Amino acid sequence: MPFRLSQQRLDVTLLGLLGKFPWFGWAIWIVIVVAVLLRTHPRRYGAAFAYYFDFANKLWTEQPVYNPSTLGDVSYWPTSLLLIVPLTKIGETPAAAVSFAIFAALLTWGAIAFTRALFDDRRDAFWIAGLLLAVNVWPGWYHFKHVQLQIPMVAGMMLATAAMMRERYKPAALWLSMALIVKPLALVMILLAGALVPRMRLVLIAGIVVAAALPFAFLHWDYLIGQYQALGMKLWAVSTATPGEWIYQADFTTLLRGLGITLPGKLTFAIRLAAALGTLWLAWRVKNTGNRKAFALALLLLSGLYITLFGPRNENVSYLAVTPAISAVAFLMVLRNSADLRGWALIVACQLLGYVVSVPVDVMTKPAIIIVIYVWMAALMIQPRRWCALMPAASPPPAS
Repeated sequence: MPFRLSQQRLDVTLLGLLGKFPWFGWAIWIVIVVAVLLRTHPRRYGAAFAYYFDFANKLWTEQPVYNPSTLGDVSYWPTSLLLIVPLTKIGETPAAAVSFAIFAALLTWGAIAFTRALFDDRRDAFWIAGLLLAVNVWPGWYHFKHVQLQIPMVAGMMLATAAMMRERYKPAALWLSMALIVKPLALVMILLAGALVPRMRLVLIAGIVVAAALPFAFLHWDYLIGQYQALGMKLWAVSTATPGEWIYQADFTTLLRGLGITLPGKLTFAIRLAAALGTLWLAWRVKNTGNRKAFALALLLLSGLYITLFGPRNENVSYLAVTPAISAVAFLMVLRNSADLRGWALIVACQLLGYVVSVPVDVMTKPAIIIVIYVWMAALMIQPRRWCALMPAASPPPAS
């Protein structure tokens, strides 16, 4: 039984706004997008976007990009940096404005497609998309003001989820390939989908190959082979590093370190691998229910949870990868019963994940929040009918 509050007390919140002011979420989102665009300035987007420019220029001029001896610097793969190269021709500030406009449009499209698929194209699905975007303003604020590639990656994952809910597996695979080109963290969802949906495998494999090979069409092969080798060594160093070597790292290891437990780097790598297999098993459990909507949402949520808890380069400001899926689960609960405290707790959790106190505090509290949600969602998926009961309607099984 869900925890409940008085319906009257909650009418002034999400459901009340949806009923009386359905445009409320969109109003917030439009104001935020316009504000970010109008305030595009080096002081606003800081070193983050300039960081893209610096390493894109190094790639294009065939200078060393990756330094395996440090956990800092760039960990994006060459394809991601290649996307930035054309923008370097128009200058940082115009490029930041253009990039954010594109990123915001993609995220908006992703939210609309995702909510329409999840809520069966009901009349208010468009308004729910606005609320979803509004709820994710705070978790995404760092990425918005710094014009981060996390935004289009998340948009691609949401669009892929929407396509999977409608059994459009080739478009889903193409959206995931786009997300991978933008940021290699999308590989988590690609591996889950490729393992469990055979109809997506060939397109996903082709997407990975194209994404990896694209820079070879523009740069010398010997240079790129050396950079890929350096990137591989850097990623291994990152995944086996002692917790805390990367100051902004926020994952299960930083939580344990705060509790006085420091694990060897190779043991943390083994735990990450075991967690990946456990996450795959949970997704497989949901897939076997035959509810494609529940399965697609589970893939999106589990991917985000894994990235933010077991990703070795997850930072204390990088939770947009999971908050859209968490807020979608919250909406499923609250729109069914506005007095269900579980849904409101998830919405509050999204805001806490977006709030920055300080690095020492964040690297303990935020992984703790993710662990609670991970365990909670895992408990539902282990008995997958409980997970499927959250969905608005039953759907046919995913094709295999």
